[in-house]
Amino acid sequence: MTLDDSAHREEIAHSTAETLFVNAGAGSGKTTALVSRVASLVVDDGVRLAEIAAVTFTEKAGAELRDRLREKFERIRGNGGPAATRAAVALDDLDGAPIGTLHSFAQRILTEHPVEAGIPPLIEVLDEVGSSVAFDERWNGLQTDLLDDHSVARPLLLAMAAGMKTAHLRSLALALGRDWDLIDERILHTAPPTLAMPSLDSCLARARRLLDDRALCTDPEDKLLPKFDRLVELVEQFDRAADEQTRLAVLHEIGSHSFPRVGQKGNWRRPVQDVRDDGNEVCAEARRIAGGVLDQCLRILVHWVARKVRDAAEARCADGALEFHDLLVVARELCRNADVRARLHETYQRLLLDEFQDTDPIQIELAARICGGSDADAEDWRDIEIPPGRLFVVGDAKQSIYRFRRASIATYLQAESRIGRPLTLTTNFRTVRPILDWVNTVFGNLITPEPEAQPAYDALGCARPETGDGPAVTVLGADAHDDKPSAADLREREAADVAAVVRQALDEGWTVYDDRTEAWRPARLDDIAVLVPARTSLPFLEESLDTAGVAYRAEASSLVYHAEEVRSLLAAARAVADSSDALSLVTTLRSPLFGCGDDDLWRWKQAGGSFSIYSRIDGPMADSPVGVSLAYLRELSFESRWMTPSELLGRLVADRRMYEVAATGPRARDSWRRLRFVVDQARAWSEVSHGGLRAYL
Repeated sequence: MTLDDSAHREEIAHSTAETLFVNAGAGSGKTTALVSRVASLVVDDGVRLAEIAAVTFTEKAGAELRDRLREKFERIRGNGGPAATRAAVALDDLDGAPIGTLHSFAQRILTEHPVEAGIPPLIEVLDEVGSSVAFDERWNGLQTDLLDDHSVARPLLLAMAAGMKTAHLRSLALALGRDWDLIDERILHTAPPTLAMPSLDSCLARARRLLDDRALCTDPEDKLLPKFDRLVELVEQFDRAADEQTRLAVLHEIGSHSFPRVGQKGNWRRPVQDVRDDGNEVCAEARRIAGGVLDQCLRILVHWVARKVRDAAEARCADGALEFHDLLVVARELCRNADVRARLHETYQRLLLDEFQDTDPIQIELAARICGGSDADAEDWRDIEIPPGRLFVVGDAKQSIYRFRRASIATYLQAESRIGRPLTLTTNFRTVRPILDWVNTVFGNLITPEPEAQPAYDALGCARPETGDGPAVTVLGADAHDDKPSAADLREREAADVAAVVRQALDEGWTVYDDRTEAWRPARLDDIAVLVPARTSLPFLEESLDTAGVAYRAEASSLVYHAEEVRSLLAAARAVADSSDALSLVTTLRSPLFGCGDDDLWRWKQAGGSFSIYSRIDGPMADSPVGVSLAYLRELSFESRWMTPSELLGRLVADRRMYEVAATGPRARDSWRRLRFVVDQARAWSEVSHGGLRAYL
């Protein structure tokens, strides 16, 4: 049902005896709804704040909810009356209240019931950096075990012959680790398949017959003939192969071969298209055979890797060194214990779940079992009866973007139909009417309801009648291109259009609403954000913005390690860590950190110097740019034995005046931010791994 928001918000706040499922559109003030719901539970219904678990999607959202609740309760306490006493108690409970992410809530209930969960009383939860370091260590061990295990030697060798690389297995182990709780159900419930090697002779026989077509060409310069020459080499390699791995590798190479649309039909004594077709059929058969072998091998290897990943996860849980996904899996298993459920049901009288569209099946099962208590023993959470008023859910299926983490619209819609009475917030408090009119028109047509896949579109209402200057929506790239531009041409044109519309918005004074002054004002640069789908678009966009005279900064951690100053910094660290790495040393000397020109390097070499940090030359060359730089690096190499990676990087940044050098560039703040990020990440890595410089690099 869709209600007028004023009546709806009142219902959300005071229908605390009901289980509500709130569909909240973008900008609909759902945080306000959560605050009102919690305040009503505490002040009107007498529920202690410590008994209300409010689960948010991010720590930032949890902190905002906590701050808003503090303001709310302080106002209620200041008004006096019976409600003031309950508000005062809520303020005392606020710092310790279970308000935060689902992972923090899972950690809370695990530390309350460690024995029942089968984990140590004191657990460690690894953050993103710690989990990454731990995975690298596990992968190194798993890779060694894989290469030592004779039971998978044959499928491993054949898979690598068919194009697989160890990097693919690493990605496989990483993906399985994210969903390790499904491994028994999806993979290990059946035995691994048996490898059956097909015959390769028929494909090679066809290839040999194809080679006879070379004699049908009357022009030795025909452009199709070189394709036959390569096939001749591959067939000869196959005949010389001494084992099945080499033969399969040759077959894989044949499969990657092709016969393109080249060659003149007048040069062939049979239709040249038939020649090409026969060649491509041979290549396709080779791909099919090699792909079939690779498929068999991968099924065996997936089974092997999955068992190792599951065992490693269970070992982590037993040791109490948990990653984020481990928290949820162990907490779910804990909640399948009837006695524990009963205690949790008593401890947490109400559960509030925000951003429910990003909830995966583990999370909704946790909530359903805690709300259901000792009676919630059904195998499927959808069969659990949730008592009225116990659960309050807020979400918007149209904002569901975490499918890669098992969140799905289907789960959202199933929960909506089972949890309780659905309500809809439709008034948007962020956006002006022209934009909302455009959104409603476009998405009202694009979004059509589908069972278990897509809810109906709810048109958004506007709470801000004012409109500023400038178009509500500008569509770029709507006109078709008359020519056939390359991908680079398209990126260049797109970047030019983006830079032009930014320049136009600034020059024409398109306005934005300033929440601080509560007034409209002309847009500034920091009001504008440009989102790019991949790094490939960024150089074109930077060039266009520079040409248009638009100052900007690129904010993406994935771009940090591609920046010139960061590459120079890490090259210097590599030169210090490994005295035999001449390439890193020369790169470091030529970088802005030391500023040695090619002429300096040439004179140093002519004087008998070598490119090593231990190279010593007396006389005038000792005071040359190269000599002074090597002396610095040599001293730093000695001192680095007692330094953490972050200390070494910080020392390089300070000694080589990297902040000061960046200040002369066009985007100094970007450079400063990237350098600080790298040093901070190195510090976080050291706190987790306690490794040295080489391990960090």
